[in-house]
Amino acid sequence: MIKEVAFVAIAVSDKERAREFYQETLELKPGSTVMEGAWIEYELGGTTIGVGCHPAWQPSRDGTTVAFEVDDIDASIARLKERGVSFDMDKMETPVCWMAQFRDPDGNKLLVHQRKQG
Repeated sequence: MIKEVAFVAIAVSDKERAREFYQETLELKPGSTVMEGAWIEYELGGTTIGVGCHPAWQPSRDGTTVAFEVDDIDASIARLKERGVSFDMDKMETPVCWMAQFRDPDGNKLLVHQRKQG
């Protein structure tokens, strides 16, 4: 029935603050922008990340988590910290990856993630 993920949606409360964070802090490149700039899509490989602001859709500290794949997790963590991002889960290792959790300005959980070789 379900064959793939169409997109991951992240609710935000301030579209300009979100745009600055996702485009300047995380360096994502916007794809399409609709609803008077209140919905922005970022294409990452085969996945679309939709960041949106709407009164009926509010951010939650316990909402969706997006894991962003990076080539060098240590360099990515250092760059984000230089940009004022604090981490609420330091870098941790699993049998298949490393990851560290931080939050956007609305408190949505985000991860930087690096798969291990093999």
